[in-house]
Amino acid sequence: MYLNYFGLHTEPFSIAPDPQFLYLSERHQEALAHLSYGLQGSGGFILLTGEVGTGKTTVSRALLEQLPDHTRTAFILNPMLNADELLATLCDEFGIRYNRRQATVKQLTDKLSQFLLTAHAQGEQCVVLIDEAQHLQPQVLEQLRLLTNLETNQYKLLRVILIGQPELQDLLRRRELRQLAQRITARYHLLPLQLADTERYINYRLQVAGAQRGLFDAAAVRALHVASEGIPRRLNLLCDRALLAAYNDQQPIVTVRQVKQAVIELDGGQQQSGRSRNHGLMLGMLALVVALLVAAGQWWFSGPRSALTVNTDTTAANSVQHPLEALAALWRLPSPPTNQPFCDWVEQFELLCVSGRARLDQIVQPNRPVLLQLANDNLQLITQVNTVPETNWTGEFTTLIPQPPGYSNADADQSGSVYQQWLAAQLRQQGITTTLSLAEQLRQLQQQAKLRVSGQLDGLTLAWLTSTEEHGGPRLTPITRVGEN
Repeated sequence: MYLNYFGLHTEPFSIAPDPQFLYLSERHQEALAHLSYGLQGSGGFILLTGEVGTGKTTVSRALLEQLPDHTRTAFILNPMLNADELLATLCDEFGIRYNRRQATVKQLTDKLSQFLLTAHAQGEQCVVLIDEAQHLQPQVLEQLRLLTNLETNQYKLLRVILIGQPELQDLLRRRELRQLAQRITARYHLLPLQLADTERYINYRLQVAGAQRGLFDAAAVRALHVASEGIPRRLNLLCDRALLAAYNDQQPIVTVRQVKQAVIELDGGQQQSGRSRNHGLMLGMLALVVALLVAAGQWWFSGPRSALTVNTDTTAANSVQHPLEALAALWRLPSPPTNQPFCDWVEQFELLCVSGRARLDQIVQPNRPVLLQLANDNLQLITQVNTVPETNWTGEFTTLIPQPPGYSNADADQSGSVYQQWLAAQLRQQGITTTLSLAEQLRQLQQQAKLRVSGQLDGLTLAWLTSTEEHGGPRLTPITRVGEN
């Protein structure tokens, strides 16, 4: 309806999976890198989780497009299968012929095993992708694990990619599935878009649809980001309705007014409950939150020293953020819980806490926001370079870094594992002499990066290595002096 009015040749925000509108945000690219590493490793399972609409299917399709031509793939889009049906479906997907009326579990398993051995002998890789995997029954997952037992001395003959909602992680923590969980060589939890990615996402889709100018003002983009919570699918729906509202108002550009109208229309009569009940407050607070995160620079608020947990003092609830909440917000995480140690909580988002004691010039080398531990049990959050710490700083620090591929896997310390491959690749990229022992390589790197020279892969060295990759996440911002543009 609004295409001609805005000069578009196709709908820019359709939720149909059109390849020409494929946009990979920083988070999607990071997820893709983790999964690609997993396929190169020696394990059998790769895990991708995320809330509804965050773009898991987008990542999986991008991954499949990167697979070499000699890859055989099987797609299971209906996970509501029992173990017998799973075997039959895999045979169907791989084109394996069998007697449908008389097939037994043993016959199907034997045919699959023979197919995998033949494919390997011909230089082919076999991959199974299962969507909505949180609905799989434990016995079906166990059947998949048994299929991945078929292997050579170096490689699994079958790789399984599990894609699902966060409940899938809970399912894999069950005791009867612990053997399968140990075989996951790469895992990634896909978080919503950050504000900058939301803006790029909107502009990219508009350009593909033929737009010759921006159709959303800056305030509308911020309002859309808050209202959608960074969920691409919801963002599409809101953008589409906002454009329609602007067309009905005969406005040349979408403003916050049309975004608010889109929110009301999308949520219907439920705008006073659930997600929508908070939209008015969230929209009003957005500018304040952004200003605090960008301009604050230093934070001095109370926080327990040992456990790094959030202190929910209600007397300060309406004034400032706790440093841990501020750090979580910088990483676009939800507010941390009060009943769980902060460093344990962030692991579900594929992040690691790096803590220790060092000089400030070494601590800031990875270029990440960092919490400094003060002697009075307070915390100071450093978000800008050249920031002077409080005089009662103890020398202790905590920072967050993206979890390297394969870092948490059971075989992480084994030669040739996904994590060891990643580590070797990072050292090569820094020009480190690969003929040296690992300890000598690390010493060379630490001298080069102006870190404490220990010859060991300590937390700051790992943090520095992760900072050299184009991962998402916050960086230290330079201090703008008077007179600078």
